[in-house]
Amino acid sequence: MKSTEKSEDFKSNDDKIDWSKQYEVVEKIGVRGYLQIHLEECKYIWRNMVPKSGQANNLQGEMLRMVVKLSNEAINNGNINWDDNFEWFCDFLKENLVSCGLFDETKIMKIKMILDYIKDNGNYARKYANGEISDNQVDILKLAYTDDDIYDYLSDAIAEYYLAHKAPISYEIKDFIYR
Repeated sequence: MKSTEKSEDFKSNDDKIDWSKQYEVVEKIGVRGYLQIHLEECKYIWRNMVPKSGQANNLQGEMLRMVVKLSNEAINNGNINWDDNFEWFCDFLKENLVSCGLFDETKIMKIKMILDYIKDNGNYARKYANGEISDNQVDILKLAYTDDDIYDYLSDAIAEYYLAHKAPISYEIKDFIYR
């Protein structure tokens, strides 16, 4: 009988979480359910401009590598390993995609909001991992966004950048990046 009670208790606790709230920010940004358009271009960049390990020596490949790292950390790890490298990826991507001159104001705003959201989730997860937020206080919906739509949107922006700049643009490998 006790196992039934535990099962019912667990179910009632699980029912306390409104899972739909995880989508509120992405819906506000306007990319909820976004489906990747430039998958083939991203595959090309990945195969030809990103090394098997380490940083790419070109901007197009390195930006896509960063998005994949951010996506993998959120989806596979719940951002529990979030650190300064991931935060730097968000800032670097925002700076380069916003200033490239390819995108209209709407797309720029979406890129900024997505990267800010990813960074906010990561920094929240870092506080949790460091013990600054207890298990009793943690809002699991703020740890990581784990659907593909925001990462696909960023990947498509990088593919559009690649389509405008097909020749590799030199990227200086950063000594402080270990991810």
